[in-house]
Amino acid sequence: MTPGLRYLACLRLSADSDGSTSIEWQRGVIRHHVSSPHLSGVLVGEAEDTDVSGSMSPFKRPKLGRWLTDRADEFDVIIAAKMDRLTRRSMHFNELLEWAQGNGKFIVCVEEGFDLSTPQGKMMARMTTVFAEAEWDTIQARVLNGVQSRLENRSWLTGAPPTGYRIKAVEGGRRKVLEIDQDFYPYVEEIFTRVREGQSTHRIARDFNCRGVLTWGDHLRKLKGEETKGTQWQSTIINKFIRSSWVPGIYAYKGEAVLDDQGEPVILPQKPLASMDEWTDLVDRIKPVTRAVGTESRTGAKSLLAGIARCGNCGAPVTSLLNSGHTRKDGERIPGHRYYRCSNKFKGGACAQGLYVRADLLDTWVDQAVRDSVGTWDMYERAGKGPSQARELQETRARLENLEAKYIAGEYDGEGQEESYMRMHKGLSAKVALLAKQEEERANPTLKATGKKYGEVWEVKDQEDRREFLRTYEVKVWAWDKGVNQNDRAMVMDLGDIQTMAQELGLNKEEGMDRLLISQNVPPHWTNPELREFPGLELESVPAFLKELEAAQKKEVQRKGSAE
Repeated sequence: MTPGLRYLACLRLSADSDGSTSIEWQRGVIRHHVSSPHLSGVLVGEAEDTDVSGSMSPFKRPKLGRWLTDRADEFDVIIAAKMDRLTRRSMHFNELLEWAQGNGKFIVCVEEGFDLSTPQGKMMARMTTVFAEAEWDTIQARVLNGVQSRLENRSWLTGAPPTGYRIKAVEGGRRKVLEIDQDFYPYVEEIFTRVREGQSTHRIARDFNCRGVLTWGDHLRKLKGEETKGTQWQSTIINKFIRSSWVPGIYAYKGEAVLDDQGEPVILPQKPLASMDEWTDLVDRIKPVTRAVGTESRTGAKSLLAGIARCGNCGAPVTSLLNSGHTRKDGERIPGHRYYRCSNKFKGGACAQGLYVRADLLDTWVDQAVRDSVGTWDMYERAGKGPSQARELQETRARLENLEAKYIAGEYDGEGQEESYMRMHKGLSAKVALLAKQEEERANPTLKATGKKYGEVWEVKDQEDRREFLRTYEVKVWAWDKGVNQNDRAMVMDLGDIQTMAQELGLNKEEGMDRLLISQNVPPHWTNPELREFPGLELESVPAFLKELEAAQKKEVQRKGSAE
């Protein structure tokens, strides 16, 4: 290995690890290796992941994943004390190895002494990960065999209760179960309700801190009679809680849901905090909104349309600016106004006309347009798709096929091994069935009624939540300083997924309406294609973004026609 390289220490510890693989032991092995005279390397950082299963992909680990995806240019070598500290899955190791080769990185496993710069080293590393994977499967089967009876009667195993639950002794203290903590549950219910209403977790955290609501950790300390630490709520705390598999009560082992004989997750509490469907919906609601390339990311609380509105002249996103105001001759101070301006022109781009309009005027127009257009429509939402499970399904099927091949080859003929094989086969088969079912549901999302009108939901939202509402439904707004009437601004709004769902359900309010475009002070033929069909008329050219919307709509109609 070339001397003087930059090393990233990869540290991992599962919940059941002992002292032989402790973080301190791993750190010591790595530092001793990096500082050896023949290397004289520089340790530039540590990716320390505790309570993380060896079955988790390195790219999904909380700390290591961020280094691989966001900070790859800061290191040359990934170093781990042992191979299984990187991963216990052969497919994940191959994925990491391919990434390293494609990005000019080296991988070092100190204890095994692998030199992955040679074909022989790569082959030995791949063989080692196969054995590590088989060892992990055997450990899991052994552990699950031991706790199976306790899981079947929903007994709590060990440790502190998950957020929102308390441990209750039953059957004269011979067994413990999880039940909802009724003292803390009102805050859980409030979080769920406000997320469903479209409120951001940042706002919920701020509100809880202002009200002095105890976090779960401080709540447990108070129950024990201990002094609270005054830990503050943060959006990350709320997001992590919502994403936790304990919300629907799923029991997980080393980061993976334990499945029953039918392939369904084992639900430990008699009554969980939320059903599976409710949990999926909540997780889907807190997902970051995917933004198109070039979308303005600034979202100041005073700017309803930041990241949503665009300059009608060039299509660039707008930025929000508060001018300084002025002082009258009599000394009275006149406050400034907030304006939306074209980011392209502001940054010296090619937009000649640009956009510079009063923000309150444009905000008011959008507010009224939403009320007048879909305000009386029944509100629908798409059932949460959730993340794709295709890759995990492929990996699980490969593991199942590999297990069956080993069984046929007689590798489980030893005493007591057949029981382990049957347990692993049962678990993997159930997992394949569950993942295949989830992928099928994800590929065919359904629409569901909320029981409310769009106008009712819009009315109770403040400006911050209205902006998130517009983002969620992919609403787009274009604006010009001047329109047909040169003395007034011009605007066009596309209602995005609200209109798409209405089309899917056959709820269009006007016959022949391909896309609901609301406009003000623009040529009528811009938003009504039928007006362009009269021969001999000299019409102003239609903006490119409207043509793109029409083309996308026609393509979608053709696709659905072919499917039918």
